[in-house]
Amino acid sequence: MEKKEAYTFTSADAENYDFYLGPVIFEPYGQYVAAHIEVAGLKCVLELASGTGRVTQHLRSALPAGVELWATDLNNDMLDIAKRKLGEEGINFKTEDIQHLSFPDNTFDLVICQFGMMFLPDKQQGFDEIYRVLKPGGKVICLTWDSTINNPMFGLLINELILPWFEDEDPTRFFTPFSLHNPQQLTEWMKNVGFNDVVVNRIALSSGSVSAEHLETGVFRKHPLGKAVLDKNASAFEGVAQQFRAKIIERWGDKDVSFPMSALMTAGMK
Repeated sequence: MEKKEAYTFTSADAENYDFYLGPVIFEPYGQYVAAHIEVAGLKCVLELASGTGRVTQHLRSALPAGVELWATDLNNDMLDIAKRKLGEEGINFKTEDIQHLSFPDNTFDLVICQFGMMFLPDKQQGFDEIYRVLKPGGKVICLTWDSTINNPMFGLLINELILPWFEDEDPTRFFTPFSLHNPQQLTEWMKNVGFNDVVVNRIALSSGSVSAEHLETGVFRKHPLGKAVLDKNASAFEGVAQQFRAKIIERWGDKDVSFPMSALMTAGMK
């Protein structure tokens, strides 16, 4: 039986992902990461799972002009958006699978992966490859989402509104982005390959401010999660969408909606 996925992004989905989700959930963490890197001594930096370039733009601004920056992703549609938005001056874009990086050993001083590791079939292999391409003394910074319990907007949509329609199925696919929230597991993968000084911190931030309509459209109506409901039970789609918006308004307001977010930032040295 073919494995079902809840977060497969087509070219149209990539545009919606950037427009609707980018400023709301990815921009705050992109700014945070870029503001907390130590730029002294950096010569070559690799960003993995760069998506539509939300982190990339802040990295490029934070890094001295002479630092080489590679922005990579497995999804070409995402990379095309990043190239169009940011241009290719000062940024090397490349299609890469984190589990099978094409770069030589000991290439980079810093590797950053924001919200990408959760989607790897073999996560240990991903950490192994990051270790391989880092120079001795190099650093990795990896962000993964906390559980939906600590990300209440997604907890509302997934746990409360979507899962009741899938009681006859394994719901694991809906939690893929939120599956790496165990500090002990993250630390174990890092230490298995040889990383030192491994630290995992929870980073709580507020989302970008948008309308309830924006969230209803971007996180459900035009998102693969909404498509999953539509495919399962087309008659349920409109009701879930309306409930989602109503509960957003009830909990966080209608026009200037901002909600708490939580992620884990794992760092280590080679």
